[in-house]
Amino acid sequence: MASSAPLTASFRGVTATTIKVAMPYIDFDCLIAVPAIDIHFTQGDTEKITKAVVDDINNNGGILGRKLEVVFHKICPLQGDASATACTAMTDDEKVFAVLGTYDTPPSPGTNQLCVTRDHETVLIANLVKKTTIDEAPPGLLIMPGILAERRLDAMYNLIKQQKLLAGKKIAVLGDQDTGENADKVTKAAAASIGIETGSTAVLTITSEDTSAAQTQLDSFIEKWKGENVSALLMSGLLVSAKQFVEKIRERMPNILLISDDSSSAEQAQDEVAQGKSPNPYEGMITMSGLTDVETFNLPAVQKCVKAYESATGEKVVPPDQVKPGSDGTSIKTYQGVQDRCNEFAVLKLVAEKAGANLTNETWAAAVNSFGSFPLPTNEIASLKQGKYDVEDGFRLGAFDSSIKPSGDFKKLTELLDVTK
Repeated sequence: MASSAPLTASFRGVTATTIKVAMPYIDFDCLIAVPAIDIHFTQGDTEKITKAVVDDINNNGGILGRKLEVVFHKICPLQGDASATACTAMTDDEKVFAVLGTYDTPPSPGTNQLCVTRDHETVLIANLVKKTTIDEAPPGLLIMPGILAERRLDAMYNLIKQQKLLAGKKIAVLGDQDTGENADKVTKAAAASIGIETGSTAVLTITSEDTSAAQTQLDSFIEKWKGENVSALLMSGLLVSAKQFVEKIRERMPNILLISDDSSSAEQAQDEVAQGKSPNPYEGMITMSGLTDVETFNLPAVQKCVKAYESATGEKVVPPDQVKPGSDGTSIKTYQGVQDRCNEFAVLKLVAEKAGANLTNETWAAAVNSFGSFPLPTNEIASLKQGKYDVEDGFRLGAFDSSIKPSGDFKKLTELLDVTK
């Protein structure tokens, strides 16, 4: 997209020649070091991936002629103060125009996402965002490249109802302190429309790496569900679909149908495959997802980012069906890091170009609110408009199949659909 207007220093972080952004990212080493979390994967070197994606944009005209500059912040999600410190560093000290990346993750309630957007009036493009947080942010300044849990859950139940996957079942809900209330409300409404019964809703308190209290809570609810003859369980949120909980549920309720409203739970399921867990406790788990890892990796826009990384670093991005754990048991999923950065910078570039040469918060928000439909690198069905600030719209139902090489994936149960229609 071209612009004939002159480029000026139009806003904080924007000069006539540059746009300054920040990239906070997860310190996976700090998560891997905590046995209770039981994570055995990383998403590659975020700084190398980001530099490759950014250089590709800059070498191809930048954003209407402006080059991107990036500052980095490596953050451990288990250290709440780290996110708070990063917020003020990125906005007050470094004075960036926008923040991109996975920032202020659970168990944080999103306070630091609001620190960036509401308190410091800075654009934030991030995943793992809650609707309540987006609602509190200035309209258009907080964008989620994925889909909000609330919208995902509604859409997933609509697809489940169409496929009659809960026929004859009794469903209960497992959530945490942030997800439980909404999941309970949506599940009861869906169950009523399908004509099935509901069991007790379990809300686990998970605020740190110490999950002993949550384990005790789950023990009690498992016994209650068994007494209620619960045969299906919605796990709402990434925290409660972790291996430590799923393994316990599957051991004591081996025939229960598991449903997850977060497709990221596939990483835990794949980790079980890599660790040789058999039978896999996630086997048959239903969720609403997009394309498979391999299908996504082979999309043209994703491959463009992959080639940019490989050209810049001389390193090959291992395709998802060829990733294997190292000698320490940890898998390096660089392809996931490439896909996430590819999406985030695609959103930044598309909206900033629509905002035009006079790039400010006001022109950015106006562009977001009037954008409409567009393709993401990883999802060709996507949109932004006033009041809709989560981007992805193309999804299908899938069931986890551990036999899909090399580490399991979702076997499709429906075709890809636009869930806004």
